[in-house]
Parts: sequence; C-alpha cells; structure tokens
Amino acid sequence: MFETILVPTDGSEHANKAVVLASDIAEKYQAHMVLLHVLPQGALPEALRRMAQAEHISSRGSGESAPLSPEGKFPASTIFGHEDDTREVRQFVAEEIMAHAKRTAKERGVENVSDVIEDGDPTEQILRHAETDSANLIVMGSRGLSDLKGLLMGSVSHKVSQLSPCTCVTVR
Repeated sequence: MFETILVPTDGSEHANKAVVLASDIAEKYQAHMVLLHVLPQGALPEALRRMAQAEHISSRGSGESAPLSPEGKFPASTIFGHEDDTREVRQFVAEEIMAHAKRTAKERGVENVSDVIEDGDPTEQILRHAETDSANLIVMGSRGLSDLKGLLMGSVSHKVSQLSPCTCVTVR
C-alpha cells in the first residue's frame, strides 16, 4: 500500500511524533522512508538558538575556535561568509535533527531510510519532494517550531494537506 513515505521534520515535539508514526508504518509496509528537513529562514527560532548555544556552535563570542566546514577542512566562516554564523548553525541543527530522526526510524525497524536537507520555502520543498520521490504518504507534525507564524499565516501542515498529491497524515 505504501512504498515511499515522506516525513518532513523540524525537530519539534509534533514532528518527532510524526517520525515515530511514520517509522511504524514504514516498518509494517517495508516502505522507503524519506526524511526531509527544510532549513528555517529568517530569525532562528528560540529552541534552535538554545540548542546551538548548548553545543557551542556559534563562533562569535563563544571563546571557542571557529567551527570547521562540513568537510572538516577549514573554518566554516570562509564558506558561509559573514552570515552571523546563521547558516552554519542551521546546518548543524539540521544534521542533528536528521540524525535523531534516522536513529528513531532504525530503532523501530525501518531498513530503507534516506534523508534530505533543503533550503527554501517549507511548503514548496515538501510538495516538490512528494512529487519527485513519488511519495504515497506524507506524515508530518501539526505544529512546528514557529507556532505564532503558523497561526498568523496558516501552518505548513495545513497548506501541504490541501495541496498534496498524496495522502497526508498530520500528527499532534
């Protein structure tokens, strides 16, 4: 019934619950599970800022040496320029979120898991991946890390469920 399950995740409580549900479905149907994280735009949500501070990711004023690029070869600031370490923090947080989601899926018996980190509008990226990955099911949290924005402009999950080419399950 389900061959490919797309699971957008931002590391929020609802998204983590969606990963668990999608993992259970993927394990049952032996489906390919695609984890998707879209790098947040604008100001970092407070939860992500706290995570970055706890992990000493910001090279400004932390007293630590500058973090290395993803390849580990030279300071990330030489790649990312002067974006206030924001790109670097977003990428680190995305990798942590994906590692956690992948571990959850594997622990629940999912054998075929892939992950993708994208930039851009979350709704557009989710819908694009649903189509390009030929997803039969999208499982996502009902609320992410940006609750206020979602209330004012409409949540990503609501937009995706309205525009999705496949079945959408929203998890609370």
